[in-house]
Amino acid sequence: MIDEDRMLHILAVANLMKEKAKVFNLDENEMFALGFLHDLGYGLNEERHSELGGEVLEKQNYKFHNEVRYHGMPKCKFSSPALDLLNWCDMHTNFQGKFVSFEERLNEITLRHGETSNAYINSKLLIDELKDKKSLQKLLQK
Repeated sequence: MIDEDRMLHILAVANLMKEKAKVFNLDENEMFALGFLHDLGYGLNEERHSELGGEVLEKQNYKFHNEVRYHGMPKCKFSSPALDLLNWCDMHTNFQGKFVSFEERLNEITLRHGETSNAYINSKLLIDELKDKKSLQKLLQK
């Protein structure tokens, strides 16, 4: 079951995706839908939510199933502008649906899961990757 905080996060990510889609010449409605569906798997299994959400969406022939499957994964084998945007928006949106800095998001993850958790370690690695991507720097300017 997806709780109220998770739903606030999901809706905020979806709205931020729509707002920032133009930066990558991506369709606003498609990016809203991707943001809305990115945590679909939480209703199935929190630990494997990305993978399971991607599997469900692949069976439905959803265009962005790989973006759902691989979001939140550092050093993943799949890459796309939509995945970069999703990860950027996800890591800038807290559990209450507020826009936050990367550092604030990591602090929140630490409080929820601890610094030695996979959630924290993967988020830290992913944020480091996002900070290094030149294509994402323009998101902060728009």
